[in-house]
Amino acid sequence: MRNDPVRKSVRRAGARRGKLTAALAALLALATFTVQLGATATAGAVATGAETASGLPGARGDAVTRAFIQTVGATTISNQEALSVFRSWMIDQAGFADSGYVGSIDDLARKAITIMWYGPHTSLLSAIVKEGERRGIAVSVQRRAHSLRQIRAATNEIWQQAAAGEWAGFKISFIAAVGATDDDITVNGTYTADPAERRAPQVRSRATAVMGVPVHVTPGVSADTSTGRDDDFAPFNAGGYMLSPSTGHTCSSGFAVNLGGTSNTTTARHCSADDYQDRAASNRYGTGVRTSTDGGGRVLSATGAALAFDGAYNSNNFWKTVIGYADLGVNDFVCTGGGNSGEHCNIKVTNLLVSFNDGSGSFSTIEGVQQSSGAIAQIQGDSGGPVISLASTSSGQVRAAGMIQGFLGSGMTGSACGAVYDAGGNKCSTNVLFSSMRTVVNSIPGASLRTG
Repeated sequence: MRNDPVRKSVRRAGARRGKLTAALAALLALATFTVQLGATATAGAVATGAETASGLPGARGDAVTRAFIQTVGATTISNQEALSVFRSWMIDQAGFADSGYVGSIDDLARKAITIMWYGPHTSLLSAIVKEGERRGIAVSVQRRAHSLRQIRAATNEIWQQAAAGEWAGFKISFIAAVGATDDDITVNGTYTADPAERRAPQVRSRATAVMGVPVHVTPGVSADTSTGRDDDFAPFNAGGYMLSPSTGHTCSSGFAVNLGGTSNTTTARHCSADDYQDRAASNRYGTGVRTSTDGGGRVLSATGAALAFDGAYNSNNFWKTVIGYADLGVNDFVCTGGGNSGEHCNIKVTNLLVSFNDGSGSFSTIEGVQQSSGAIAQIQGDSGGPVISLASTSSGQVRAAGMIQGFLGSGMTGSACGAVYDAGGNKCSTNVLFSSMRTVVNSIPGASLRTG
C-alpha cells in the first residue's frame, strides 16, 4: 500500500499543502486524517494566569499515543504539563544559569517537584518555592553535595583521563551523574584487560574521587549509538528515515532550526555522511553545515519544517506541529520518533546527565527507559530523530525535548525489536540516550528552534 502511486500522489499533494504553514499542517492533519491528539481539557489541567497551557491531549490520536495516555492517565499528563511550564519559568529567571540548581525530580501523581540544589538557600530558591506554591505545586528541596558545574567538570576530567590512558583496562561506555538519589558519579563500562592487576587502581577498587566528586565504577555495561519515515521531501519533517547510498548508513532527521535566515533540518553529529536521502526515494537531505558545540547535533543544508512525524514507522501521512521546547525533570514522560522504528511513548526520564561519547567526543545526554512491557525505546537507525513531550500542548502539537543519540547495554536484534523498517542486525533497546534539544540549538551560534 505504501508504494501505490495514487495513494502516494494524494499524500504528497496533501503534504505539500500542509507544509505551506505549520498551522495549516496541524489543521489539515486533524481535519483530514483525524489521528491527532484531541484538545479535551480536564479539571486537572487548569494552570494559572497567562501561563495557562492550551489544552490536554485527549482520547483521539494515533494508536501509540492513545495507548500511552490510557496507560499513565490524564492526571499524569496534566501534572507533567504544569511542572514543565513551571520549570520553563525557572529557567527564564535572572541568575538561574549560575545558581545552585542541579536538576529537578517530578512527582507526577502529586503534582510535586523536588529541586536538587547545591549551596545556600538564596533569594532565587525562595522565589522558586513561592512561585510553585502560587501555582498549586508542592515544592521541596533536596540538598546536593556538588554543583552542576562541579559535576560537569569532573565528568569531563574523567574523559580526559581516559584519553590519556589513566583508566587502563577499562573502556568507558557512559558516565551517569544526575539521577534521583545519587550524589556522586557512576562510570560505566567494560573490562579490557585481565588479570585485574593490569587495570588502573580506580578500576580495581571500583571507587575513586575526581576533582572532589566521589566516583563509583560499574563494569559489564556497554553502550552504542542509535545509528541506522522513508519518502519525505523538503522541507523535511523531524523523524524522517535517512539512508546514505555510498555507505549504507541510516539515521533520522531531527527538529528544524532557523540559521542565517534559512530553515535547516538536523540530525545527530555521528550521522556524518553528506549524501543522505530518504530511505524509499531519492530526496536529498543535503550536506553538513554546522555541528553544535554541545549536545551532539548536526545541521544539514536541506530545509526543515516545524513538523514532526507521528505514529508507526510506516505512517508517513501524519505529523504534528512543533510549538517550542520541553524542559524535563526526572520521572517525566517522553515519546521517541526515530525513522526506523517510529513512535514509542511511555518512556520515563531516569537521569538528567549521562555523559556519552559518540566517537567524536563526549557530551551530556538524558536517559529514558521504556515502561511498557514488550515495547522498545529506539533502534539503530533512529539516531538524530526527535524526542517529544505532550506536556503543554493541544491537538496536533508537540514540544521538542531532545535528539536521539544512543542506548545503554548490548541491545536486542531481530524479532525482539518488534515492527520496524529495517531489523536485521540493528540493535534495539528499552532505554534511550538523547540530548536536550534546547542544548543543541543554544550551542549553535545564531540558531533558533523552528516552531509553527
